[in-house]
Amino acid sequence: MRRRLLRSTLAIALVAVVVLGLPLGVVGTAMLHQRADMRLERRADAVALRVARAESAGTPLRTALVADLLPPRQAVQVTVDGRTVVLGTLPSGDVTRVTSGDGGPLRATLVAPAAVRSDDVGTVWVAIAGLAILALGAAVALASVQARRLAAPLEELSRRVERVGEPTYDDRPVTGQVPEIDRVQVALNEADTRLAELIRREREFTANASHQLRTPLTGLRMRLEELRALADGPAMTGEADAALVQVDRLVTTIEHLETAGRRPDTVAGSIDLGAVVTAHVDGGRWPAVFGEHGRDLVVSSSSGALGRGNPETVRQILDVLLQNALDHGAGVAHVATTSASGFVRVRVADDGDVGGAGAQQIFGRGVGSGRGIGLSVARELARRDGGDLQLLDRGTTTFEALFPADEGSEGTA
Repeated sequence: MRRRLLRSTLAIALVAVVVLGLPLGVVGTAMLHQRADMRLERRADAVALRVARAESAGTPLRTALVADLLPPRQAVQVTVDGRTVVLGTLPSGDVTRVTSGDGGPLRATLVAPAAVRSDDVGTVWVAIAGLAILALGAAVALASVQARRLAAPLEELSRRVERVGEPTYDDRPVTGQVPEIDRVQVALNEADTRLAELIRREREFTANASHQLRTPLTGLRMRLEELRALADGPAMTGEADAALVQVDRLVTTIEHLETAGRRPDTVAGSIDLGAVVTAHVDGGRWPAVFGEHGRDLVVSSSSGALGRGNPETVRQILDVLLQNALDHGAGVAHVATTSASGFVRVRVADDGDVGGAGAQQIFGRGVGSGRGIGLSVARELARRDGGDLQLLDRGTTTFEALFPADEGSEGTA
């Protein structure tokens, strides 16, 4: 901003100097020429008067008669009674001629070099150029002061905007000299207050919701443990164990979402995404769930695909994508993990059709026949870990979750 103010002020000052300085120089030059012509005319009149007196006294006309009136390289042509007498030395090159006023039959024409009309013109233009430089310097100095006066508060205001909603935000007035900037500071203070209140309410709601969910889940887990203890066969024991696993997964999910909401800038650690995907899909409930719906689930993933992410994030994204494939897809569902181009890619594909939703609209809340928040939450979780979630193919419904590859990971898993 400071440079823009300096450039604009300098441009305005330069235009003003040109608009005022050039006409002033032209007028000054014309005045100097006029003054030189008047000086030469007075000299011609003086020469004519002296020659007229000499003629009346019968004195011969010689250069010595008017030598004190003629500078070097100047001459006078005297015309009297039809004859012309040259007194002095006629200059060579360009000359200027000035004739004396009406003096009867006697005429005296002063011949001088043309340069005598421009002797002081250079001085005038040098003076105008010097004044122009001083004016530009003064304009730059004033512009620098004004730029600091305006830019410094705006730069400080910009730094404060970056801290709106944070504990380090400074709500003191930036300046007491520029009312417009002060009003912006007041608006930022009000916005910071609203944001702080909004964040406080959301954190309280998150903490309350987490606490309220943990209490019944703890009670449910105790009941399931009692049912497992009372089980009279392997089948009931297996069902109780499966239910306990789901309760533990639900508690882990709540804790992960709460942590992600409170510390969104936490750096993800290094994990073996291939192993996480295989363990969660093959070792979890999904093969049985797909089997109950008469569909197959194929996993082509092995260990070695090292990336940066949170294992719980990977599991939750997989749950969303597999549930989406189960509810809206068709045919065989494929899960694959590959490593290429600096990312570890987890793909979930089936033979279903996305329908009318576009590649971006499908991630909006409220899109689709369900609640429309699963894909939105999954994408947000992936981006928190530095990755993304994309729809690659609408015809066969292929989703791809990307996670940054860990340094040192090689090949394709």
